[in-house]
Amino acid sequence: KPDEKQRSSWTKEPPTDLVKPVENSESGQYALLVRNVKCYSGRKNHEIYSIVVQSGHLKRVLAGVMRGYPGLTMGLQRIELTRPFKPFVYRWEKFTEARDNESDETVKSHIDLLYNILEEELHDVISCKNDFIRNGVVTFDLLWTIFEPDHPIVSIVNVRQRAFRYDGGEIDMSAHVFVIHATFIDYDGNEFGHMPYHFYIPAFEGTKAIMSLPVFPLVYHHDQTTIREDLIARGKIWSEYKGHHYKEYEGLALAHSFMNRELKYNVKGRVIIDTEAYNTFNPDETHKVSSSLSGELTGDRLLIATPVLHGYSLKDKKWLKFFVDGVSDIVWNARAFDSLVLPHRHQNLKELILAFAQTQSKNLDVFDDVIQGKGRGVVMLLSGPPGVGKTLTAESIAEVMKVPLYVLSAGDLGTRVLRVEEYLKSVLRMVPKWGAVLLLDEADVFMQARNDNDLYRNEIVSVFLRLLEYYEGILFLTSNRAETIDPAFESRIHATIHYPDLDATSRRQIWSQLLGDSDKLGFSDAELDDMASLQLNGRQIKNVLKTASLVARHQEMPLGYGHVQTVLKLKASN
Repeated sequence: KPDEKQRSSWTKEPPTDLVKPVENSESGQYALLVRNVKCYSGRKNHEIYSIVVQSGHLKRVLAGVMRGYPGLTMGLQRIELTRPFKPFVYRWEKFTEARDNESDETVKSHIDLLYNILEEELHDVISCKNDFIRNGVVTFDLLWTIFEPDHPIVSIVNVRQRAFRYDGGEIDMSAHVFVIHATFIDYDGNEFGHMPYHFYIPAFEGTKAIMSLPVFPLVYHHDQTTIREDLIARGKIWSEYKGHHYKEYEGLALAHSFMNRELKYNVKGRVIIDTEAYNTFNPDETHKVSSSLSGELTGDRLLIATPVLHGYSLKDKKWLKFFVDGVSDIVWNARAFDSLVLPHRHQNLKELILAFAQTQSKNLDVFDDVIQGKGRGVVMLLSGPPGVGKTLTAESIAEVMKVPLYVLSAGDLGTRVLRVEEYLKSVLRMVPKWGAVLLLDEADVFMQARNDNDLYRNEIVSVFLRLLEYYEGILFLTSNRAETIDPAFESRIHATIHYPDLDATSRRQIWSQLLGDSDKLGFSDAELDDMASLQLNGRQIKNVLKTASLVARHQEMPLGYGHVQTVLKLKASN
């Protein structure tokens, strides 16, 4: 048995002061059994350790008082309540109300027995709790009194208001913190469910304002109604992002890193929300809900829903965690395809490419290969000199079809063959899943004819050829040197389109489109004709106008022909 320092030792013989068990046929006649233990505090000889409720009347009353309290089942044959009797601290008003409203004298007498015992035991704690609430403060040692299990708590996480369900808490004496165990609702790509979360409140002296705590019960927030309504509304929006969604995003995003740290990114651009794919392509960070939910997400479930969405940033080429309040619908560029400029005699190519892509996207499996999953993709090669519209073609096609565009270049893949193969495999797997258009820009390095003098390049080309066989989506390849492509690609490419150099008419159209209606007013027809006569490609024209606009803005003047001439002269001198 423990001594005054709570140290225990083992003996072969039972203690001489050992008494018979208290719970027997005789004690079973009593409404309550109160167990006491020795107390070494100096204030009293003993203190209550537990109370065994045996009265059926009391059990029925307590079943109503404690309804919904987690971990308590008042229908059990044996009910033992242990100190510090937390459920009664949280439900004291209900217990008092049940006592006052009871009319049956026998039942009332049983309630009084328990009430009188607990009132003496809990009087100081309950008085402190009520005093805390009146003044909006709390002490560290009694933090637990304001946190009721199964009730919402709020905190600022990643600069956003969030709510959680409070499951329990205790003081960690070694770390000098109050540890809070909480739960929120998440989605793991297959189902909604609960996920655990922990907060740590550092020890403090004296009292502290409840609302100044890093986390506190929602009921003590001065604007709890608005907070509840806003978080439920946000949770409703969040719950609608099952599956994959192509969206616009602006704001903070998080990336997982080693040591459970999160890297922060500022993202502005188009993203794909897809939790299932996030888990598939991030096996080290796959998260599974700890317990699944049945039924609809309503009320308090939506209140404690995470604001985090998992997905992929197309611009950053990263799997990230986004926040639902930064997601918006894409504003499609209805003029994207019209802005694609080709020489007049090649204008019909635009419609041909679009028709080919749209038709094939709907019939990818019509001419499936004999081997399962082989030969189901559509591959188009766009060849020609730089700046004639090859890349813009793929961008415009994706915009018209309202699907994601995944742009891949040799620089993204690295130089090691294994790295190239793994990266290509993952891209060729995930892009068709989203119905996206894949653009492999400047693909010459992957398609150059093999020879005996460059074994490394030969291996890269072989890897690309093999993976291309099993690609199931729409792929645009752009090349500046179509004549150097390995002959083996001929059977893999469904359509090859050559883009000629821009003529003067096409260049004038590009100048006019990039200037826009307002800026174009600052240029005469003769000046536009003069600019169109310059042997510039579309990318060069865009760069000239961008630089000229910066010069005009610096001079606080409207953009004019003089600014363009200044940039062109600078370009010529270099």
